[in-house]
Amino acid sequence: MGVLGAGVLALAVWGAGAQAVLTGLGESLHAVPVVAALEGLFLCFSVLALRALYGEDAARVSFRQWLRAGALGYALGAVLPLGRAAAEAARAVLLGRSVGGARAAVAAVQIQGVTLLANALLSMLAAGAALTLLGIGAISALIFANAVAAAVLGAGILVVRQRARPGRFLGGLSKRGRAFGLQFDAIAGASRNNLLLSSLWELAARAVIVVQCGVALSAIHHPSSAGTTLVARGMLTLGSALGDFIPAQLGGTEATLVLGASALGLTAASAAALALLIHGSQLALALVCALVTFAVPAERRVVPPVLELGPP
Repeated sequence: MGVLGAGVLALAVWGAGAQAVLTGLGESLHAVPVVAALEGLFLCFSVLALRALYGEDAARVSFRQWLRAGALGYALGAVLPLGRAAAEAARAVLLGRSVGGARAAVAAVQIQGVTLLANALLSMLAAGAALTLLGIGAISALIFANAVAAAVLGAGILVVRQRARPGRFLGGLSKRGRAFGLQFDAIAGASRNNLLLSSLWELAARAVIVVQCGVALSAIHHPSSAGTTLVARGMLTLGSALGDFIPAQLGGTEATLVLGASALGLTAASAAALALLIHGSQLALALVCALVTFAVPAERRVVPPVLELGPP
């Protein structure tokens, strides 16, 4: 999959004109610190969204552990296939040392649903902007389809976790899996108020990346209206979803923007430079997060109180 992603990226850059793309990217490098800083703010809001789901249990996790979990999750999510799922799994492993594995797993599942619903709202706004600016067409339809898919998946994850008791299916795997599944189902998870607070943090994070997209557009000498910026961000979100199975999502956002460049009033080279500027800033932040993960000392596992489940 990594070879496929590299091939898609190379094809997108070659099709847009490699020399023109590199020139545009070079002229926009001054914006990397700002774009990366905004990505860092996005990460902070995302970690706060996860913390909100822990409710009172959040206080059992030290700041140092939250820092390591946030950094490790971002670093892995930026380079692995199915990055968000990998990120939350890694965070659950670290945070589970303080609150217990089942409690951390519940929060990891719920944040997936909250994140998808936040993406759905952003994509819906982008689809509305695309429909207003471009009319009915492939771009507005694809962004809208991504919004619907994210909404269905996000709501489905939250409903299944709350009502279907999915942990019981782990019982068929092993005795340990059965015990973990019983704990997973027994944990209530986040309250409605905590789910709402988490959603607000994730929506704040989406506002940050819309601003980030506007900064990146200005950096490639294409300052845009709020509507055009929303459409561009919606296309980037669509590209990320399409490239989710590719390591580091190589080529996903770049190819999507290049194909839709004319609708945004961009040349193919400018569209590729825009995607590479944002993608490169994300990878730069991922490197910093990897260094933070190794630099910050790990904490000892804290054994949580035993959960009384009663007889099977």
